[in-house]
Amino acid sequence: MGITSSGGFLVPQSLRMRIFAICFIGTHIPLLSFVAREAIRGQVAWGDIGILLVATLIGTAGALYGIHALLSPLKLSIEGVTSIGRGEPVKIGSIAGPDEISELLRRVNEAAASVHSRLSMLDQAAHRDPLTGLLNRRGFFAEIDPLFAAHIGGAFAILDLDRFKAINDRFGHPAGDQVLRDFANRLSATCPRDAIVARWGGEEFVVYFPRTDEAAARATLDAMLAGISDSPVGPPGLPPVTFSAGLVEAGSEPIERTAERADAALYAAKGAGRAQVLVERDLVARAGE
Repeated sequence: MGITSSGGFLVPQSLRMRIFAICFIGTHIPLLSFVAREAIRGQVAWGDIGILLVATLIGTAGALYGIHALLSPLKLSIEGVTSIGRGEPVKIGSIAGPDEISELLRRVNEAAASVHSRLSMLDQAAHRDPLTGLLNRRGFFAEIDPLFAAHIGGAFAILDLDRFKAINDRFGHPAGDQVLRDFANRLSATCPRDAIVARWGGEEFVVYFPRTDEAAARATLDAMLAGISDSPVGPPGLPPVTFSAGLVEAGSEPIERTAERADAALYAAKGAGRAQVLVERDLVARAGE
């Protein structure tokens, strides 16, 4: 137990022990006064003093228990505020009663819920694309960095909508935004559940297929390409929107290098006529011919 000086008096540092010291002194003053009076009279009744001492000790034990019960919610409040500082969800439990401590705990619960909600909103804003609801670039890196660090392996693709600028110029940005939203929804629905899909920026999207070879990833993207040809994305009246994609093996190098390779394959797909998925190894094979 720590001791500190306050106003010339030595007092315990612990709130629990300070309250106990006050209670202890207050409950022992009558006993000490009685003993002093009896001593002055020369008529010390040790039997009566013994009874008072036992009663005082019982009262002291009860006071200790009561102090502990009263201050336990404060400990919960401290833990709750600490969790708030860490950005962790906090729920102290059901709180009843009109007293100040109950009100404090209710306020801590309300503050915790408010802070957690705001942190969730900030995290959503920092990691999600507001137009499509997909992960943005920052959110994508946050998801895949641990997988790349663990060398999970898989396939990585960059997709780019073909001639998207012409859609914005001819039909307006609202139509272009609808194309992006519809395409994002279709891409998410087509890819496997464990695939990580994100909007890379503008009309570019990326997909990481963990533990998936290039052939399986290509089959998924080819199905996506066929699907938007048969059932176009965007508002009615638009010409069919296609995409080009560059697909590479991933997981054995930093994600930045993987993205560079996929971008090169995408550029080649654009140059080869668009509306196709080009796998890096096919590009290498063509270069060797």
